[in-house]
Amino acid sequence: MFAMLYVIADTNWLLLAFSALMFDLPRYTFSLLSWSLVGIFGSSRPGDRRVEAAVSVIIPTFNGGSGLAPTIASLRQQTLSPLEIIIVDDGSTDDTRAVANRARQDGLVDMVICHGTRCGRSAAINAAARFASGDLIFTIDADTVLERDAIARLANAFNDPRVAGACGNIAIRNESASLWTGLQSVEYMMSISAGKSILDVVGAIACLSGACSMYRRDVLARQGGLDVGPGEDLEFSLRLRRLGYRVRFVPDAWAETDGPVAAVGLLRQRARWDRDALRIRSMMYGELSFFHPLERLPDTLQRLDFIVFDLIPTMSLPFYSMYIVILFGPAHAILFIAAIYFLLLWISLFNMALAFVLFSRSPSFFSLGAAFIFPFYQGIYMKCARFVSYSSEILFATSRRDDYVPPRVRRALFADDVGKVVS
Repeated sequence: MFAMLYVIADTNWLLLAFSALMFDLPRYTFSLLSWSLVGIFGSSRPGDRRVEAAVSVIIPTFNGGSGLAPTIASLRQQTLSPLEIIIVDDGSTDDTRAVANRARQDGLVDMVICHGTRCGRSAAINAAARFASGDLIFTIDADTVLERDAIARLANAFNDPRVAGACGNIAIRNESASLWTGLQSVEYMMSISAGKSILDVVGAIACLSGACSMYRRDVLARQGGLDVGPGEDLEFSLRLRRLGYRVRFVPDAWAETDGPVAAVGLLRQRARWDRDALRIRSMMYGELSFFHPLERLPDTLQRLDFIVFDLIPTMSLPFYSMYIVILFGPAHAILFIAAIYFLLLWISLFNMALAFVLFSRSPSFFSLGAAFIFPFYQGIYMKCARFVSYSSEILFATSRRDDYVPPRVRRALFADDVGKVVS
């Protein structure tokens, strides 16, 4: 331990600063401490005044029969009762249709729309939005359950007429299912609860989480609904920002969702998220330049958050690793990385303790255990996976072949892109 401390003390402070940037965790310390100050000296949270808004709920689902009943039950227990609940069975091959129809017969949902073949999540939401009559549309995945006041708290955000979309806080419901879900539970607390809270204060929210988001129905209709390509939640959020609307994060509107249990499922999920994010930000919205003329400050901040804290550290990781080995030599490089990890571990534990206090969550024994390997998971394992995803998107445009979007929809999108280029 003393050898590790000596290595750190003898290291150039610029290298230490870049190491902190590379491994993310101090970023969340800044977010949590900033959020603490916001809570002490003032808050930009939506007010607690009860809003009697008319909210239409849409549940798009593909083979989500097993999680549909708990989702419906949590919706029926809301303090702000939904005006209507619409389920869209997007070509499922399990018992989703039977579960949905039984819920309709029991009076728990108001409408069931069935697609004969899978059309994709965006198409399912857009189809249901045509029949929705509420002023606000709330979309929720079929493996997600809400705390009792989640819809009311989200609706409060729309007291501000500039707000066109808002998303809630998300926790992992099955955190004890495996090591991977335990790590995701800590990750969500850091990246969503801590990260988005401070970004909301400065108006820099980039993505309304697909699992739990609310929109103004008239704005959604005027924009033709969600984009049917992959990454629809990020794309629509950025579109709203470009149109001058505000998008909000409501930290006390809690939802719980199931995370991938196995490593392979987790890597596939994140590869899709990462490829879509890079494609949408770089190709659709040209966000990778540091400054855009006449851009609003919040939009600059949300872009720089991605570039500085995500893209640059991820794409620098192999070169950083080689530099450390060249600088210290193989043996001392391992000692340096171990020293950095030791420091990050204490920062991780501090972050977790502060996050649980700030967001009134009770830590489980499983999540506390996962915290000890979270620096490796967040700073190395997932960053390596993200590097592969970004590289494959840059070199091969892999998101064009993403199976999350049905093949016929992908072919139509690709043909449309080719037609635009030819014309």
